[in-house]
Amino acid sequence: MNSLSEFDIIKRYFSFADVLPNSDADTLVGIGDDAAVIDVQKNPLVVATDTLIEGVHFPADFLAEHVASRAMGVNLSDFAAMGATPRWMTMALSLPQVEDEWLSAFSQQLAQICQQHNVTLIGGDTTRIDKGLVISLTLIGETQSKSGVCLRRNGAQVGDDVWVSGSLGKGAGALQLLMPSENIMQWPCSDDARSELLSSFYAPEPRLALGKALVGIASSAIDISDGLVADANHIATQSQVQIMLQGDALPIHSGLAAHANYQQVQQWVLSGGDEYELLFTATPEKFAAIQAISLALDLPCTKVGTVGEAKEGGVGVTVSDEGWSAQNQKGYTHF
Repeated sequence: MNSLSEFDIIKRYFSFADVLPNSDADTLVGIGDDAAVIDVQKNPLVVATDTLIEGVHFPADFLAEHVASRAMGVNLSDFAAMGATPRWMTMALSLPQVEDEWLSAFSQQLAQICQQHNVTLIGGDTTRIDKGLVISLTLIGETQSKSGVCLRRNGAQVGDDVWVSGSLGKGAGALQLLMPSENIMQWPCSDDARSELLSSFYAPEPRLALGKALVGIASSAIDISDGLVADANHIATQSQVQIMLQGDALPIHSGLAAHANYQQVQQWVLSGGDEYELLFTATPEKFAAIQAISLALDLPCTKVGTVGEAKEGGVGVTVSDEGWSAQNQKGYTHF
């Protein structure tokens, strides 16, 4: 299989956009030319890029379909955090070798997720790399209206409520299951809980519907990728406020309930990252509207704190309640 050229790989595995029933009619020139051409006579564009590196963002023995679903979920989550609609995608794929079985499984899963979210793969690049796998996706989409209104990090106001979707701690918990250590003996994780936690890591579920529903309701939003405290701090910094979280109000994933070390669970919740839930703020007057959205989407949304004035020491994040602390909860750092 190593005799396949870059163009052979593209034709064999990544030309699925031509046959998908939801293929985008606004793609004037897609895969196969020097660049793609798309018709963008509608709403303002939204662009997001994410890169995943083997051994850094996923284990070396990750299945091909999990690489595809994780890469797509992480990138789509950025669109959820903006309340935007994904439309097109480019992909740069660097491979140490060409394996038919791996590429077939990867491309099939990629095609399935693209179809699910009406995303058209319109181009990219395929190269050889000496060691490890690197995949970089760029999603292109649009806001919901010509005005360009979307969710942003800089809109939190003093007096707002702070909310989080879904549950927390599952990303770090899943990683612990994937990389067992002596600490795993403290955690009699049931088969059902284990399956649910690992699924959340293999295929992060982007909260696209929630993000769209929150446009015009939430004052700010971010997806939790680097860790709750770290990402809350991004909102605090951009909005020049203090984010005050209540530790006991934070929704911990049920799969972590059996863990013997509650301090470890608290750390995972505050700084573990890889949640891909939405952290957002809204005025107290929006409480009922958010509850209605939560009910309609069958997605729990929990009020977990409030927004306060920036303290003398500057903006930032605090966590109240016994045993909880924002100190030394730096989350994932890229360098």
